[in-house]
Amino acid sequence: MSEDLIMKGKADSVDNHVGKRLKMRRILLGLSQQDLGEAVKVSVQQIQKYEKATNRIASGKLYSFSKLLKVPITYFFDKDEESNNFDFVEDQVSSEAEDATVSERELLSLVRSYSEIKEHSLRKKVLDLLKAMSTNV
Repeated sequence: MSEDLIMKGKADSVDNHVGKRLKMRRILLGLSQQDLGEAVKVSVQQIQKYEKATNRIASGKLYSFSKLLKVPITYFFDKDEESNNFDFVEDQVSSEAEDATVSERELLSLVRSYSEIKEHSLRKKVLDLLKAMSTNV
């Protein structure tokens, strides 16, 4: 019997990844946990459990989140294609956290501002500028 079947019902690395993606999208849209909970008819505590992967998100609830957050359902499963690993977000965050000078809030603010730039060519220029600045540090 595979280990996956033995661990049935327990959150795993995929659930952890889905919870992080849920939290990231919620914050990017400027929604509180309460806003999200009210919209899908669950408590704030349940949203916290989903985001921390303490509880798994049922498929119907995940579908509701995708509609509310205006993302395809696949958004929650996007992963690092190079490593083909769902743990990449956690690994990257924990390894960079020690030396990080940018807070999660700053990063999310940057991403939110960037996503609000409507003109594709201007977004590309901003991205090129940031890349150039980061390589010259």
